[in-house]
Amino acid sequence: MQTLIDWIRSILILYFLMMIVLYFAAGESYKKFIRFFMGMVLALTVLRPVLAVFGKEEALQEKITYEAFHQSMEEARFDFGQMEEAENEVYCRQYERGLEEQFLADAKEKLLDIERITVSLDSNYELEQVTIREGLYGDGEALKSYLIEVYGLKEGQVLVQ
Repeated sequence: MQTLIDWIRSILILYFLMMIVLYFAAGESYKKFIRFFMGMVLALTVLRPVLAVFGKEEALQEKITYEAFHQSMEEARFDFGQMEEAENEVYCRQYERGLEEQFLADAKEKLLDIERITVSLDSNYELEQVTIREGLYGDGEALKSYLIEVYGLKEGQVLVQ
């Protein structure tokens, strides 16, 4: 008899906790998910004694544990992919800055007046476009010719402003 009373008490406590959480939920869009999750927890709480009678409680616990582990692994795989993408983005930006510095050094070595060079790379770290901002003397075309010749760029990849 005490087991039945404890079981009913746990269901009522869980139900009241669910109502409190729903009352303080942030927005209507979240309430749908909260209700679903809490319904699952309530259903498991209600079914627990029934499953214990049939000896399936351990199997259910094992499946729940496996699913939680599987979900954690999926989240970790997703997070790792995101970190890898961010890392590649950082490497790409650093490589672009390095090329910009190299091109500016080449321009200074040739005594060309270049205000700024902007380099953009594609996802394979290949030069997509080089934009040259000329200084006062209009040396952008000379640098453009040099970059096309030395680095094997195409005419459309180098722009002079």
